[in-house]
Amino acid sequence: MRRNRPMWLTCAVDGADHAVSDAAFLAAQGGDGRFEAMCHATVWASSLSAPPASRCETCASEAGEPADTSPDRRGGLWSRLVPRASA
Repeated sequence: MRRNRPMWLTCAVDGADHAVSDAAFLAAQGGDGRFEAMCHATVWASSLSAPPASRCETCASEAGEPADTSPDRRGGLWSRLVPRASA
């Protein structure tokens, strides 16, 4: 049986990327932008144009994927021009 890959969404509150399962993503459709992450955190999705953030280690473990170990994946031009909103 094929296992689906989770969708990684950047949370507007904590600034981390969280894994959201297909079932949780579909359950939240038509809602207010909240998704339940695999770590059971409530994710308020930020703009999909936001650069990727550091992955939640618990979500990465639950999804069976490696946590990003790079020092900062947000170091591009866009992040220098448009700062991330703090909650």
